[in-house]
Amino acid sequence: MKRLEDLSIGQRIILAIAIVVATFFVLLALTRLFGAADAQQRNPTDPPLLYEGLQLDPILLALDKRALDEAYHDQLLKLFGVWLSSGSVDDARNFRNGLRNARRGYFLAREAITAREKQIIDLDRQQQGQRP
Repeated sequence: MKRLEDLSIGQRIILAIAIVVATFFVLLALTRLFGAADAQQRNPTDPPLLYEGLQLDPILLALDKRALDEAYHDQLLKLFGVWLSSGSVDDARNFRNGLRNARRGYFLAREAITAREKQIIDLDRQQQGQRP
């Protein structure tokens, strides 16, 4: 077995590339292995779990609703600003894609907030039913 010092520059480069490629494939295999476990738990078409593991808090949820509305508005301002300053006002393809993404995100977050509000209401009802 040769020592690293005994290898030529070309052989060292080939060895380095082989190590990088092998490392890439090992990481890819690990990602697929652990990613498959996640895929079994969640369907890729399911909406993101925005509030998973977070405490129910009606005050913060009200702030979340306000922030979502403001963030959506800010995103629309950016979209319109970029589109109007792009010089190609006739081509609205990028604007439509951005608008579609913003709306999709808005509705996903709005659904998560609505579901969270329902959890809070249900919890209040349960607590009121348990009081003497």
